[in-house]
Amino acid sequence: MNSFKVMNKLTLFKPAIFTAVFLIFSIFAMAQSSPSGLLASNDFSPKGIVEEEWSFFYDADNEIYYIDFETISLNLTKVKVVANNGNAVIADDVADLPVNTIYELDCSQLTNGNYTVELHSYTDILKKEVTIK
Repeated sequence: MNSFKVMNKLTLFKPAIFTAVFLIFSIFAMAQSSPSGLLASNDFSPKGIVEEEWSFFYDADNEIYYIDFETISLNLTKVKVVANNGNAVIADDVADLPVNTIYELDCSQLTNGNYTVELHSYTDILKKEVTIK
């Protein structure tokens, strides 16, 4: 009879344990499918693209930024570099380039200072602040 009482208690707790595990799994799955649940809203660019996820490398020896278009889920039309005063110092149409392009942005002609690299698509603009030294 003692074993019957133990089994009876386990039978009562099984639905509660199952429900708890299900809720934990649901919360985890929801956080994985919605990046806004994991990162602050200011970490995002248009279309929910996290800036750290698009490849943007700097070669200091040659003063070239490499931008991997394949990591960006937008069809880019223009790459633009804007100085702090708002003037565009570099503008290049890239609409005809393949989506798997690794774009080379030559910054050797720029003076030292802070700039904004803008990647324009048909609907949005991705921005990244850079410093040229």
